[in-house]
Amino acid sequence: MKKIGEGKTAEVYSDGLYAYKKYHKNYDIRNIEYEVKVQNEIYDKTKLNVCHYEIEDQMIKMTLIDGVELADRIRIEKYKNWLEDFTDLQCEIYKCKNINLLDAYEVFKSQIIASKIDDSLKLKALESLERIDRLYQLCHLDFHPLNIIYSNNEYYIIDWTNAKLANPVMDIASTYIIFRQYISRQANRYLKMMIKKTGFSKEEIIDAIPLMAFIKLREN
Repeated sequence: MKKIGEGKTAEVYSDGLYAYKKYHKNYDIRNIEYEVKVQNEIYDKTKLNVCHYEIEDQMIKMTLIDGVELADRIRIEKYKNWLEDFTDLQCEIYKCKNINLLDAYEVFKSQIIASKIDDSLKLKALESLERIDRLYQLCHLDFHPLNIIYSNNEYYIIDWTNAKLANPVMDIASTYIIFRQYISRQANRYLKMMIKKTGFSKEEIIDAIPLMAFIKLREN
């Protein structure tokens, strides 16, 4: 098999037909099982373009998507309407219903309380969480151009490990933080576009930023 990619926890190989996500030694099999469960819940219960997952020899097996990351369409192909496509796709996620995933409010509260990060930051994150209205819609929570593949004139969304039922302002805040870090010139344009398309106010999204910044700090 040919190696085609690598992340923090796994390497990705292909046999030409399927892709195989091979995790680093000693990676907890329960995490692999959880990732497969989340992925297949979305595959089975939505019309989003996502792959079906199987566990094979402690690897995740999936159909190989022959395409390019949206990030490469932006960087190499100079595709100009990418942000319109990106925000449309993100809004499609929020329409999905009757998904059996974890409650982001409960998960994030537990993670904040258990964290060893500075107490003042924990307090800001908890206050941010309390200000967010309780909505339970499908949210990716790691949505950025590297997690979107363009293939045969369609977009496929990958890496659903962080997906939960949440208020979309959490997801928008998460993406906004990523934009501020890596493509800062597009961050405010992205924010304005999402406000227009979702109807959430700027204040609602800004209120979620301390929470999502804390979650990202904890992950790193």
